[in-house]
This record gives sequence, C-alpha cells and structure tokens, in this order.
Amino acid sequence: MNFKSIENFYWVARLNSFNKAAVKLNTTQPAVSQRLNSFEQELGVKLLERTSRSLQLTDKGKVVYEYAEKYIQLNQDLLKALSENKAIQATIRLGVAETIVHTWLVDFIEQVQLEFPQVTIDIVINITPVLKQAVQSGELDMAFLLESGCDFDCIELPLCEFQHSFLIAPRFHKRFMSRQLSLKDISQTTILTYPKTTYPYVDLKKQLTLHQFKEPKTITSYSLATLIKMTEEGMGIGIIPHLSVIHELRERRLQILPAELTLKPFRFSCIYVAGKDDLVKQQLSKMAYQIAQQSLRKLNNQFDGDHYV
Repeated sequence: MNFKSIENFYWVARLNSFNKAAVKLNTTQPAVSQRLNSFEQELGVKLLERTSRSLQLTDKGKVVYEYAEKYIQLNQDLLKALSENKAIQATIRLGVAETIVHTWLVDFIEQVQLEFPQVTIDIVINITPVLKQAVQSGELDMAFLLESGCDFDCIELPLCEFQHSFLIAPRFHKRFMSRQLSLKDISQTTILTYPKTTYPYVDLKKQLTLHQFKEPKTITSYSLATLIKMTEEGMGIGIIPHLSVIHELRERRLQILPAELTLKPFRFSCIYVAGKDDLVKQQLSKMAYQIAQQSLRKLNNQFDGDHYV
C-alpha cells in the first residue's frame, strides 16, 4: 500500500468520477481506473460499486475512505510544516559532546539542512562542563551533552544512551583474551575512563567497593578521542561506549572484553535556555531525539551483526 494508491481512491470517491480524479491528479482516466483496481486487489475488498451513472462506496469502501481522508490531511499538514520550516531563518550555536560526534551528529546535521535550509548551525565540540557553562552564559544556544542535571534555569530533554564496554588493544593485553574480565582484574589494572566526578566512574567505584575490591589506578579524560587513543596504545583497559568505536572494532585495533561487571549506560541530553529562537530550539531538540534513536538502532544492528564480543 502506498500514498498514491490511497490518494487515487480518495479523489475518485470524493469527486465521484474517474475523469475528474484524473484531471485532479494530472493523469489519465485509464491510469486512475487501473490503480484503483490494483488497490482493491491489494486490500482484498471491493471499495466502489460502479454503475453507468455513478459510483457508490461499499461498506468497506466507507471505512477506507475515512482513513484515506485522514491520511490526505496528515500529508497536507506535513507539507505545510515543512514549508514553514524552510522559511525559518536563524543561526544556532550548538555545543556537542564528542561521543555524539562519533555516532550520529552527521545524520542530525544532514536532516537540519533538509528541513531547515535557512538555519545555520555553528558547531562547538567540547567537554560537558564547558558546554554546560557556555549555555548558561549565553555563548551557546543549545548543547548535546552528558546528562548531569541543570543547576541553572534551563530546559533539559533526553536524547539517547550508550552502553559501555571494557575495551583493550589485543596486541598489548593478550593475557585477557581467553577469559572473562574479573572484578579483581579491574581493580588491579590501569583503567582509562571519564573523570572521577562522572557517573561512569562513580558507578565503577561503587560496584568495586560493594564487592570489597579497591579502587583501580586510573587515567581519566573527558575527551573520547583521547581515551580511544590511549586504549589503542595499550595504556590500560578503556571504558568506552562501544558504538563509538565500531570502526576500530571492525579493524581489530580494539576488542571487547567480557566482564563480570556491567556499568550503567551513559545518558545524553539536550539543554537550552528559554528565550531567543525558542521554536527553532524546540524543533531541533525533537529532531535530535528522533535522529539519535534511529542512528543508534542502526549502529546496534551493525554491532550485533558483526559479533564483536
């Protein structure tokens, strides 16, 4: 079932004429008739009773007509909304955390260009504390960052979450290759992760303490690229969102270690301060959520299909 078939049936029924529907749809009467026949065959029901003088909707046809009418209206509303979006002019200074850059930022920007062609996005990539401060001070209009709660008057909306994995460079840590990473291993190995104030680190420390293991030696950074590079160089075991390193996993530069410990997911949100360009920021935040969910589903399918664990 496609939109053209629904539209074809709707106008035949509404105008009560194949010829008038053909004129409306800028096609021929035989083409309209053929499309309607195909539509009826696809649905497995007769929609119209044809006589020499008129067309009458069948009982099933009346049901389909009601839905077709709603479908046509939704399509018109969508086109109107897109038309309105294309008229919006604005420059949005957007701060973005690095994990999002590595996963779905490009998809988001492409969609913005499609739906808001006159909106300019100025991108600033930085760590979450800096982005948060920049939104508060007005240097940025909005930011996609690590969820941490607003300690100032702002709007915060959820975007996505990333599951962490324990990652190694195979050539440097062969002793872990054939077994599960234990809590003891984690406590006795250098861990490469986010700073001690972030909840991935807090969660790691809490779970180790709960099982009476000491806090591991760590090298921390807010920079995802830095964590990935240090892990590849064999400086320790990286705690990194695995969807951000699918390329490295595919090339076997990194490998996931099965572990006794499962960390809580890394959550990201969109924040902005109400004021100038509110409508644009609201629409962009909704778009970001939709793009994030679509992109992460796609990345998860790639990850599951390639069996990296």
